[in-house]
Amino acid sequence: MEITDPDLDADVRAVLAALAMEPGTGPADVLVTDRAAERVDRDGDRASGAGGAVSDAAAGRVGTGGSRVVRVGSDRDPGDDDEVIRLPSGTGDLVGVLLAPVPTRAGAVVVVVGAVGGCGASTLAAAMAVRAAPSHRTLLVETDPHGTGVDLLLGTEDHSGLRVEDVRADLGGPDPDALWGAAPEVLPGLRVLARSRSRPADADPAPAPDGGPGAVRAHRAGSGLAVSDSGGAEDCGPVRDEADLVVVVTRADLQGAVAARRAVRRSPGAALVIRTGRGDPLHAADVAGSVGAQRWHVLPEIGSVRRA
Repeated sequence: MEITDPDLDADVRAVLAALAMEPGTGPADVLVTDRAAERVDRDGDRASGAGGAVSDAAAGRVGTGGSRVVRVGSDRDPGDDDEVIRLPSGTGDLVGVLLAPVPTRAGAVVVVVGAVGGCGASTLAAAMAVRAAPSHRTLLVETDPHGTGVDLLLGTEDHSGLRVEDVRADLGGPDPDALWGAAPEVLPGLRVLARSRSRPADADPAPAPDGGPGAVRAHRAGSGLAVSDSGGAEDCGPVRDEADLVVVVTRADLQGAVAARRAVRRSPGAALVIRTGRGDPLHAADVAGSVGAQRWHVLPEIGSVRRA
């Protein structure tokens, strides 16, 4: 609460008391204020200037820092600002705002696609997940239906925990916190949901719904970063269409260029990663030019790492 008018402060406190709330214990992302609208800084803190005002654009909805600003005023001071809740006549509106769920910022999904086999898409997906873990709650999901266990790349194949086949896709998706708690931990901030290599082949010719996409959606809904190891371009399924970023990995040869062009056409705006090595028949710039990718990067082969 940031209320400067004593009478208005008393009205707001009366509403909080009726809801069994106390100032400072209500929804953490809701600020109730009677200050004039001006701006909210990027972190959601009230910026100085013009009386420490708050953003008109943020009033009554989620600001850039995730805070919902609720502006209140008194019936004694009528105005033409429709975003101000006038008290006491608008008590019901204030109650509704305080009891409404606070929208949260969703997470993100990065889909890594291999344009051709053997170009290192799974390795890149694992490396991206490891790199992101210190700053994001990251879940690496093997959505490739033909995958053989991305956990092998991380050395967690013997860790107990959930596998993709354990996720029930026909029940509306898992709970984000339960999913995170059940997936094997790779390192702090990173867990992996890989394909099982020990399950017997399903005797039913009709395959069960794949739980990988549901796991990706659930983790993003829980504000986490989901990195999808999606296999080939033909195997991505619905995850690719819902991704915030698609990364297409290919080789610097004719087959890689042609396949990458098809993959990028399916995902406009995708980032292209070109694996290069000694003896490549094509230059990386030529591959990128033929593909038509707006963003492309070179990932050179390091001989010592390959031998290891």
